[in-house]
Amino acid sequence: MIRVYLVRHGQTVWNAESRHQGHLDSALSSLGKAQAARLSRALAAVPLAAVYSSPLSRARDTADAVAAPHGLAVVTMDDLREIGLGVWEGLTEMEITQRFGDVVARRRRDPQRVVPSGGESLSQVQARALRAMQAILGRHRDATVAVVAHGAVNKMVLLSALGAPLSSYWRLRQDNAGINIVDFRGSHPSVRVVNETSHLAAVADELAAAE
Repeated sequence: MIRVYLVRHGQTVWNAESRHQGHLDSALSSLGKAQAARLSRALAAVPLAAVYSSPLSRARDTADAVAAPHGLAVVTMDDLREIGLGVWEGLTEMEITQRFGDVVARRRRDPQRVVPSGGESLSQVQARALRAMQAILGRHRDATVAVVAHGAVNKMVLLSALGAPLSSYWRLRQDNAGINIVDFRGSHPSVRVVNETSHLAAVADELAAAE
């Protein structure tokens, strides 16, 4: 069995501004760095054999925090990068609506078919996310690993593991620095935990008090 701690990166500056990030880079905010530190402590006692990450800095910086207590070097995989959002990247929902009409609302209703110009479909993201997972699983046996990725990528892995359709995309929540746990036994994954965030309790209040 291989156990995967599948986590989302900490909050970024653009997350705080409700901007669509996609393939563009946005640095971790002060809160995001604090979340990454909490995540690191939460996983410090887990016997991690490896830590994998998206190459985008928000995921890589979070992964570095996770890997540090274990003395591991982070392995980046391009297939773990966030969903490409094309012309929406860098824009808020209001700005997208002003420029392109009610496409955000339509995507909420039909996430599979409404794709931003120059962006990726959910099926394309799921294909590469599962390709990355297969590569990771092929490198380990009877081990526990961490994978630090993004909201959309994590959802694609979870939906596949649950045997759920892509139309259920919005029914899964992925908070910043949230933890999912998936066990893989051959071709039969078992989802044990989804979006665990108890390790982040009061982190925002503590950060505000420190500042």
